Amino acid sequence: MNINRRLSNPALTNNQQYELNEEWNNFMKKIGEVSGLVKDMASGDKEKADAAKAIADEYLKGKVILDEDVEMKGEIDKDAWMAEVSKDADRRALDRKIRKEKADTLKTQAIKAFRRQEYDKALSCYNRAIEQVKDNSMLYCDRALTNIKLGNYEKVFNDCEWALRLNENSFKARLYKAKAYKELEEFDKLQECRRELDEMFPQHDDLVKYFLDKKEGIDEDEVE
Repeated sequence: MNINRRLSNPALTNNQQYELNEEWNNFMKKIGEVSGLVKDMASGDKEKADAAKAIADEYLKGKVILDEDVEMKGEIDKDAWMAEVSKDADRRALDRKIRKEKADTLKTQAIKAFRRQEYDKALSCYNRAIEQVKDNSMLYCDRALTNIKLGNYEKVFNDCEWALRLNENSFKARLYKAKAYKELEEFDKLQECRRELDEMFPQHDDLVKYFLDKKEGIDEDEVE
């Protein structure tokens, strides 16, 4: 899509326009900084040149991309730059879509394996799904429950914490964490989790008691 048409499209919100302009301004600021360093390095003043080189090395993390042959030619075309930003956003969106589809397929395979009590296979599928999509709180919860079934209680907490970072109101994350503490006989931490569950989800009191008291846990689709 032509950049001018894209920017005039009502679907592109003011916030998106602002973000593009911010990226452009930051980019131009960096260009100005680099241009200044190049001039200082070529100034013939050894002290100034050495100082500029030290700053450049730090700025570029030791990667030398500037030398005496570098020349800033003309002005950067803002429309062309913003068009590239737009293309990059489209590429990222497509990549995200592909990875989500892979994760969804792996999650379906994991659920089927879980219901057949093939917990090792389910865990492998959840691991690969999370490699594709790392910001889905339900995937972390599902993997936590799978580790409960496998008796890997220590591994439950990290997944529950990630799930809560992504969704601070996650019922499952708190429930599975409480279950792991109970199985590890860390009763002080269990009581803390129970208080949170009682305060935040009083409507699920019977389900919480059932899950925590059930020796082998319950299936994934029984916790809604």
